[in-house]
Amino acid sequence: MQATKFRISLKAARINAGFSQEQAAEWIGHYFGTRVSRQRVSYLEANPDDIAPGYGKAFAELYQVPIDMINFVPKSTLSYTIGDKELFE
Repeated sequence: MQATKFRISLKAARINAGFSQEQAAEWIGHYFGTRVSRQRVSYLEANPDDIAPGYGKAFAELYQVPIDMINFVPKSTLSYTIGDKELFE
């Protein structure tokens, strides 16, 4: 039997880490040495498939979760991670 990988959304990772979008934007901006707006964080949370790998790594570091625990696709990964039909039979 294949193990199921648990993934959470970028928004859930942020909330679990106790950050507001504004705080996350400020930290990410410092990380990259540029200004990042709260709206940018909001957009990336709503469109996780638009996140560049560098941003993914930065968010994982900020939220202190492994990068492979964050869901960077716009829909549920359940169908991608379960794999074995026998789990439903």
